[in-house]
Amino acid sequence: MATKKIKINYLNQEFLLPENALQKDSYDGGNYIYMGAKHCASVIKQYVKKNYPSIKVWATSDVYSGGSSTRINISNHDGSSVSDKIDQDVNAFANSLKAGKFDGMYDIYEYREDKVETKNGTPMKYFPSYIFVENRPKWGSVEYWLNEYNLYKENLNNPDYSRMVEMVSKYGSFLEYNKQFMNKSQYNRCKLILK
Repeated sequence: MATKKIKINYLNQEFLLPENALQKDSYDGGNYIYMGAKHCASVIKQYVKKNYPSIKVWATSDVYSGGSSTRINISNHDGSSVSDKIDQDVNAFANSLKAGKFDGMYDIYEYREDKVETKNGTPMKYFPSYIFVENRPKWGSVEYWLNEYNLYKENLNNPDYSRMVEMVSKYGSFLEYNKQFMNKSQYNRCKLILK
């Protein structure tokens, strides 16, 4: 059974969230949008797909005793990094959904004090403590392996890569050497691409 969705308008863009994101505040009885780590991951992923349809995006979330976090990975389809302009824009959007920031000088987490709300005025609450945006493919994805392959090819004569070159030679190819780290689907897709 498909989960019902609600639309929210945030920073003049529409996003879909599960209908359980709309909650009632036990304090004042008003409605608010629950923006936990999972919902933020979804909204950031939607933002990237809408604004940069030609790049790849992965979004994961974690909840733990001291808070929560969202991790976003972005890359081009060949696994290379996206432009600085795109990276900065995605980071700026993602950071607008963070609960606050960690102050290393005083070793405390400072929660934001501004009010965040949808275009129609519904408050957005309970953001993740941390949001990380990495300008590289998610580890283990096909794009990750394509990027590793391209780095390997670029560094064949680099002394720092001599051990890698030696190991790849031993196994016969980059793909065979790294097969042990891939699942069957990733291996087969990489095999087709790296013919």
